[in-house]
Amino acid sequence: MSDKENDALDRNTRDVLAAVAKGAAGAVPFVGGILSEFISEVIPGLRQDRLVKYLRLLEQRLSQLEQDKIERAISDPERIDLFERGAHQAVRATTDKRIAQIVEIVFNGMSRDDADIVRRKRLAGLLDQLDNDEIGVLNAYGQSYGSGKSDAWTEIPRPAPVNMQSTTSEIDADALFNLGKENLLRLGLLRRNFGTVKKGEYPPFDANSGGFKSRMEISYLGRLLLREIGLPSPIDT
Repeated sequence: MSDKENDALDRNTRDVLAAVAKGAAGAVPFVGGILSEFISEVIPGLRQDRLVKYLRLLEQRLSQLEQDKIERAISDPERIDLFERGAHQAVRATTDKRIAQIVEIVFNGMSRDDADIVRRKRLAGLLDQLDNDEIGVLNAYGQSYGSGKSDAWTEIPRPAPVNMQSTTSEIDADALFNLGKENLLRLGLLRRNFGTVKKGEYPPFDANSGGFKSRMEISYLGRLLLREIGLPSPIDT
């Protein structure tokens, strides 16, 4: 029998929970009971394949912790809430990469000793407000921040700048791309850098945008979020 055929996680939810409950070094037994009720009463009928991937990855991460940290997580309703939020996000994820990012932010929140878990859950809330393209754009800003990677944007399909000869589809593509950047800006993950402006003066006017000339760059909050999902900027490594 192959490893895949022998993998209980690929059969059904009950087998998933049983396998997770047997986590290494007794680190994960609490997950089975919590998630069993969570699946049957809170979110019945959800995409179990995505939940399986979330569980499998989270079990791998949790098994690295010492028993006392797991016990602290069990006794903390805020950390359990973070775990459940991650499950909700995972079943709506469309890629394995996104599920891995969710697992990373949940694991970081559950494993830390700091007392501000309520505030750290806001990072999970931020992640939930971003689609995969926006995460890619934020990561490109993060990887190119400062003296970062010059090829950070190669995997981002950026539309050509709009001009008087642009077609409707080209203008649409530019508007949708900028909508993602505006969302990152609204959430405080990007910021506008107006350069050095002398006292009593204003930045130059930009006729295209109708505002002051500036360049977009990642904010500290944006870098923090990238660190939490396992995509740190070079400056933070």
